[in-house]
Amino acid sequence: MPHRTTDKGPHRPALRCFALLAAFLLALSECVLAAPSLAEDAYLDMRLVAASDVAPQWPPDLVISGIWSDACLPSVQRSRLAGQDLDIYLRSERQVCAQVQTPFELKLNPARLAGRSQLGLGVYRVRLFLAHDNGSYQLIAFRLLRSGGEDRRSRPESGFWWSVATANNIPALPGNGLSIEQQGDTLAVSWLSYESGAPTWYFGSQSMPGRIARIELSRMVGGAEAFSGPNSAPGIEPGLALNIEFLSPAHANAWLVRGQPGSNRSIEIQDLNLVRLPFAAGNPGKDWQGQWALVVGDESAARIIDLTTAETADAETFRIRDRLGSINLQCRLEDVDGHAIASSCSLVDGASLLADFDQVGRDRLSGQNADGMPVRLVRLPR
Repeated sequence: MPHRTTDKGPHRPALRCFALLAAFLLALSECVLAAPSLAEDAYLDMRLVAASDVAPQWPPDLVISGIWSDACLPSVQRSRLAGQDLDIYLRSERQVCAQVQTPFELKLNPARLAGRSQLGLGVYRVRLFLAHDNGSYQLIAFRLLRSGGEDRRSRPESGFWWSVATANNIPALPGNGLSIEQQGDTLAVSWLSYESGAPTWYFGSQSMPGRIARIELSRMVGGAEAFSGPNSAPGIEPGLALNIEFLSPAHANAWLVRGQPGSNRSIEIQDLNLVRLPFAAGNPGKDWQGQWALVVGDESAARIIDLTTAETADAETFRIRDRLGSINLQCRLEDVDGHAIASSCSLVDGASLLADFDQVGRDRLSGQNADGMPVRLVRLPR
C-alpha cells in the first residue's frame, strides 16, 4: 500500500499549531502560519506504490513528483539498490529552458532495475541525486519509505530524547536534545539546538501512522520573555527537516536535512542516533522497578506485577524480581556510546515463560507469549 511522506502538493501554505513540547515551556498562545516549504527538498515527493495489496513484497513502483525549477524536466538515468539504501540518479538535459516552475512525475521500479523479482518488506533510505555534465552528482532529496503495510510495533514513548554517538561514526551532538510527544497518530517534536553558538529551538508536527515520519521543523523567533507580560505570538522561519525511524519505543535512527549553504537545490544530511535515557545512571535495572500491568491480546483484565528487586547478572544483562520472588524480568543490554540500553527482555514465572519482549522502552514493553499471542507490559504511574 502506498506510503506518503509529504503532504500532496508542494508550495501549499499550511496552518500549524504547536503544543507544549518541553517541560520548561508552559504554552504557545496561538497557532502560527508556517512557511510553505521548510526544507530545500520539500518541493519533491517520493512514494512507493504497491503492485498488489495481497502480495506487498511484489516490487512496488517508486513515484517521484513535484515542481521542477524550469521547463527542462529530468529523467531517470539509473538507480542503485543495496540493502536498505536506494539511490536514484536523475539527469536534466542542458538546453534553452523556459525559467518557469513546472510540475513533473517520474515512475520506476527499483527492484526490477536491480534484477530482483521482489522488494523485501521494511524501511528504505532513498536518496535522489542530480547528474551534471562534468560527471559529478548533486544530492537533492532524502526520504524514508516503507515497503509493505504500516508497522506500529515501535511506537515512541513521549519524553526527552538525546543524541548519542555510535561505533559506525555517527556523532553525538553535545547540548542538543529533543522532546517527543505522540498523541494518536500525531507526532510532535521540539528540537533544542544552536546556531552560530546561540541557543535556538525548532518545532514541528506530522501524522505518523507507522514508525517512520518526516517532520518539517520551524525555528521560533521573536517570542515574548516569561516576565514581559502579554505579547504577540512568536514568528517562525524555515528550519530543518527531521526524518526519523523508530527502532523501539526508546531508540531511533534519524536524519536531519537542510539546504546546503551557497548552493542551489543541494541538501546536506546529518545522521543521528537517538535514545530515551533514564535520568539516573548506575544499576540499569532500577529504572524498571515499580508496578506494571501485563496485558495479553485483547483481554480486558490485566495482571499487576510489582517489580521490586534489581540485580545485575553480568555486564550484558540484568534481572528484576517481583515482591514474592517468583516472577523475574530478565533483560539484555546493548551498549550505545557508553549508555546501557535494554534491547530485549523476557518475563518468567518460575520455569514458565510469560512473554518475550523485542520492543523495549522505559514505560512500555511489547512482544508475544509462548502461544504467539501479543503481550504488553505497561508501567503504572506512581
